[in-house]
Amino acid sequence: MDEKDRLRCALTARRRAHFEAHGAAEAQALASHAEKLHAEKAAGNIIAAYLPMGGELDPQPLMQALRRKGHSICLPVCIDEDAPLIFRRYKKGDALLPDDMGIAAPRATAQQVTPDIVLLPLLAFDGQGHRLGRGGGFYDRSLAELKKRGDCRFIGLAFDMQMVDKCPIAPHDEALHAVLTPSQWHEFDRD
Repeated sequence: MDEKDRLRCALTARRRAHFEAHGAAEAQALASHAEKLHAEKAAGNIIAAYLPMGGELDPQPLMQALRRKGHSICLPVCIDEDAPLIFRRYKKGDALLPDDMGIAAPRATAQQVTPDIVLLPLLAFDGQGHRLGRGGGFYDRSLAELKKRGDCRFIGLAFDMQMVDKCPIAPHDEALHAVLTPSQWHEFDRD
């Protein structure tokens, strides 16, 4: 087991315990910061979010607040384990089906879109905007592809307790532009 795997195990357990104790309240607190994301881009843009699993900070109240401000929401879809994720439009109540990874995702009939902002879960983040994810590389491949296509912002959503001194990184790891927690906005210098 390498350093990243050991860290992932410890942080997953810590995040789950925090989620069980504070998850609902902190998801609501996160939604109160919708103005930060609204200011990132003009209203009417497409924001990719996710449906939470395994103790991830629940972005659904934030998604509702962003919709009220005029943004469209989409969700990631895995169509092949080795390919970048694609994104399909999503509204609360839309039918979802398991994608190739078994994660609930919009059906193939939902419009495929390119997001302007990607909100993504993480296990840990540091003060330089590096993140530690689950380890499959899905978001890293997808963010690298989105960077090639144009001006897309990558924003992690995390509990405050998920900030660490330093995340171990590899050459393929994509850094974040910002991280939003229930109490803070962490901005990182990115071109």
